[in-house]
Amino acid sequence: MQECPYGEKCYRKNPIHFGEYSHAHLDAIYAKGCDGDSNEYDIPAKYSSELINIQLKLLEKLFPQLAGKDAKSKPATAAKPSTKEATSSAASTSGVAVPAQADTSRDAASAQTSTGRVATSNQASSQKSTSQLEKRPKLERDVRDYVSVVVEKGRMARKLEQAAPYNMFLTAITDSKPTHREPLSITLQEIFDESLGEIESSVQINFMVDIGWLLGHYYFAGILSKPLLVLYGADDPNLVDIGKFKPQVTAIKVQMQSPFATSHTKMMLLGYTDGSMRVVISTANLYEDDWHNRTQGLWMSPRLPPLPEDADTAAGESPTGFKQDLMLYLVEYKLSQLQPWIARIRKSDFSAINVFFIGSVPGGHRESAVRGHPWGCARLGSLLAKHAAPVEPNIPVVCQSSSIGSLGANVQAWIEQDILSNFRKDSSPIGRLSQLPPFKMIYPSFGNVSRSHDGMLGGGCLPYGKSTNDKQPWLKNYLHQWKSGDRHRSQAMPHIKSYTRFNLEDQSVYWFVLTSANLSKAAWGAFNKKSNLQPCLRIFNYEAGVLFLPKFVTGEDTFPLGNARNGVPAFPLPYDVPLTPYGPDDTPFLMDYLHQ
Repeated sequence: MQECPYGEKCYRKNPIHFGEYSHAHLDAIYAKGCDGDSNEYDIPAKYSSELINIQLKLLEKLFPQLAGKDAKSKPATAAKPSTKEATSSAASTSGVAVPAQADTSRDAASAQTSTGRVATSNQASSQKSTSQLEKRPKLERDVRDYVSVVVEKGRMARKLEQAAPYNMFLTAITDSKPTHREPLSITLQEIFDESLGEIESSVQINFMVDIGWLLGHYYFAGILSKPLLVLYGADDPNLVDIGKFKPQVTAIKVQMQSPFATSHTKMMLLGYTDGSMRVVISTANLYEDDWHNRTQGLWMSPRLPPLPEDADTAAGESPTGFKQDLMLYLVEYKLSQLQPWIARIRKSDFSAINVFFIGSVPGGHRESAVRGHPWGCARLGSLLAKHAAPVEPNIPVVCQSSSIGSLGANVQAWIEQDILSNFRKDSSPIGRLSQLPPFKMIYPSFGNVSRSHDGMLGGGCLPYGKSTNDKQPWLKNYLHQWKSGDRHRSQAMPHIKSYTRFNLEDQSVYWFVLTSANLSKAAWGAFNKKSNLQPCLRIFNYEAGVLFLPKFVTGEDTFPLGNARNGVPAFPLPYDVPLTPYGPDDTPFLMDYLHQ
């Protein structure tokens, strides 16, 4: 049995993980057995007795015959049920836990590296006579054995109401207890909470999907039997065969035309029994690590009721055009399985949505007379030019992401020519845009990661490599530390991606973007400047995000920063301001550190 890559730092409570990975420290404690008088394990003081006890209880369920014996000898095939047991038990789909290094390396900008590893994995998996889903142990149905942060059911509707007008949350952090109680923290279970509606069907669009882990959440939410459509980007053999064991699940791999391209969107469509629906856009993959000790962002729409049968085809549109933009985005997948959902969106009332949909789709894109620029950085620029309040040119554009692409030989090559030239735009007369704003980038330093909840493994979600960093040494002059003390997340490394402009002097935020898009040409696009025709924006990835513009959210020119203003709550930035620049000895965290 393979040793868990987290070793003594393993935080998992997923029973499947302990059926597939060994833990020397737990095995040693388990082999000694419980004390005859106290009936308790002798747990060394250096460990968290609460966590270790939970993990030992899982070993008791999985390997009862090994209690008080040499636990290290437990066979990899122990406690595996029959096919009937695996497919009839909801808990049998509670997920295969993948080591953090393998998980997050697939979320890197260079998809070609991961493709080779995944292909090898798939070849090995195809040689097995049965799916891993058949072999999983039957588990106890206790949500606290499965989910690290459990909140009381039935309260999410009230929480969402209190989160208005932004409806933006950060995921709860397992090892940061204050986040468990923070009004703007959220767990995956809360997204499915019955107070938001009774779910009858759903769509999950994501890059990485641990289908067993996800279905475990569906089971505890009481919706395991409901139709689920999964569109995924990263290869996983368990998704290929899931329909054989869970016929209510349809899983489709999004095919990309380039090895450098990624289906990177993180989106949920939830349909309710009363005909209404909801849209959720986030930065988190659908596997355990991303919902554990990583800072993730999530926007949740209001409940979107069905339109009357005789409603006009143009009815129910948001003032931001969100409905039309979302449908146009979904059409780009060219999948018949999405057509019923596109039809449902068309027949739903989106008028309560106050944010813009910002998408990226693969291909070459030019400006049109009807929509202007349709996707990527140019789409954001066109919306800012039309709707953003005037911004002084000295106000920086602040970018923050969990990976960084190849940006060019200098800051002018792409950051200034494509990103800043679009992100600087506002509704001022064109002649006023005479200079580019300053550029600032938030990316965790080596020190940030080493002090994280998970130590160096906390950098598993930061796939920025040495080879890319060495080609752009100029970037360090623009880098800033990850600090989120106000949100209790300085030690929770950011997988969130955000872009904004704010003014510390007058405590104002001009606009804010929450998105799946990292700072890369593949995500935001790069213009073909050599073209003799109209400039073409070349995009490789599928991405999805939302743009918060004060004019549509609060009716004012800016959002308040730090404190409420005139009854309007402060915008919930995910990090502390003012920003902290890298010091002379600071370096960005590089994925290579995990392989040394």
